[in-house]
Amino acid sequence: MRTWDVDFSTPIFLDHPPGWQSPSDVFANFTLAWALELRERMRLSPYSPFAQGVRDQLPIEYRFDTLGEFITSNAPTSALGRLTTLCGAWQLFDLMNRSWQIREDDFSQYSDLLAFVTGGSDRPSLFGDLSGNLSRCLLAVRVRRAFSGRDELDQSEEWFVTGDPRFVSGDLFSKSLDFYFHPTAEDRAGRNDGLMMGLMHMRGPISVPIPNVFGNEFPTNLWSMARVTVDAVGHDRIIALGGDRLESLSDILIRGGEKALRAQHEMSLMDFSEFNFWPGFRPPE
Repeated sequence: MRTWDVDFSTPIFLDHPPGWQSPSDVFANFTLAWALELRERMRLSPYSPFAQGVRDQLPIEYRFDTLGEFITSNAPTSALGRLTTLCGAWQLFDLMNRSWQIREDDFSQYSDLLAFVTGGSDRPSLFGDLSGNLSRCLLAVRVRRAFSGRDELDQSEEWFVTGDPRFVSGDLFSKSLDFYFHPTAEDRAGRNDGLMMGLMHMRGPISVPIPNVFGNEFPTNLWSMARVTVDAVGHDRIIALGGDRLESLSDILIRGGEKALRAQHEMSLMDFSEFNFWPGFRPPE
């Protein structure tokens, strides 16, 4: 399978209303939701939008993860979670590559970018302290393909496209995805210590345990990619571009927040943790 075989703008979730029918639609709604929340956080606390106590002051629509519930309310390995996550990774790569300008066979640039997209808060990195190993790995695979000039999808990417269990390692109780990153000549010679750190150990495939990829792991990665996207583009720009989505998205976030708040008051903490407060789409008029 090649990159041109995948079109994230094609409507495939035909039971959803317009604006929610393609992976690109869904990721755009995650990105817009984060831009709206960030704008509100900055209004409440301009110099420290993530300070303790800011979340409790947010409007109801930003206090609960309604879009995360939307993803997890579907079957765990559904196309909704898989394709939207891969879409987010590819779109984020395209956005960042405007400045990266990856050059084929430039070993030094390749090594630096792999370290950058897979790093955490221990060094300068794309995601910093945000969660999301799947996002990091999908970005790294995309970097490798751009560096090599090849269009064939990695087997992990094929799983995200098809959901074919042949691409998943392990058994019923322990599943993982294998991501392959080809070592450069410098790595083989031991001249690049940065790439040998943490996730990017180059002696074979990187196996990422996914006990929750079939569910909760998707929203975590989607929010991480949405946050990086908003940081790169700017929240005001994202909101301006998403004008035609605002009404539908805001309605869903408000209804989801209200449903979650009612349940939080009525349920035990354990019961609420298992409660899905996705409010559903409004029926067409």
